[in-house]
Amino acid sequence: MDLVNPEIDAYLTRVAKHGDPILAEMESVGAARSFPIVGPQVGRLLEVVARACGARRVLELGSGFGYSAYWFLRALGPEGTVILTEGSADNAREADNYLTRGGFAGRFRIEVGDGLAIAESLTGPFDVVFCDVDKHAYPQALPIARRLLRPGGLFITDNMLWRGEVLAAAKEDPATRGVVSLTHELYAASDFVTALVPIRDGVTIAVKTGA
Repeated sequence: MDLVNPEIDAYLTRVAKHGDPILAEMESVGAARSFPIVGPQVGRLLEVVARACGARRVLELGSGFGYSAYWFLRALGPEGTVILTEGSADNAREADNYLTRGGFAGRFRIEVGDGLAIAESLTGPFDVVFCDVDKHAYPQALPIARRLLRPGGLFITDNMLWRGEVLAAAKEDPATRGVVSLTHELYAASDFVTALVPIRDGVTIAVKTGA
């Protein structure tokens, strides 16, 4: 289903041009492969909120070939770092290539493997934890974000409207159940304040309020 009027979506795409040839190349590759990158509108949102909270350390749970990390790196400044986690070694190599060509060499680290498992071995604090792992595993990301984020840090999760599947009465498939479960947990959490932004496929931004 179209979560945003296609004409509005096209208007935003025309207006919010980033002018970055590496990002444009990544967008073309994503379109050609039907690879689910977050896209330029969500990418710009990631850059804005990372700048707004003065982020310097970002963890991505699920990174693909580096598109969202590229937007974060634009926000962090020369002292900032992003840790990418990605299950595919091929995607990780592509991410390294794109991010290096974009001028971010030395400011990122890529860990190949299960993002949730890798995160268990990391120590905080992080300013941002971005979640884009397999949807059935979404609820497992919340305790990780809770442990690793500093107070005032952001837990950002993509695909939280899941193509409108969250409206299905049964919600029998594991992916939809995972998305719906995390949504309810975030809004019920006493140590996070959450908003779901209905842009593209839905993005939650949750601010950690507790220690």
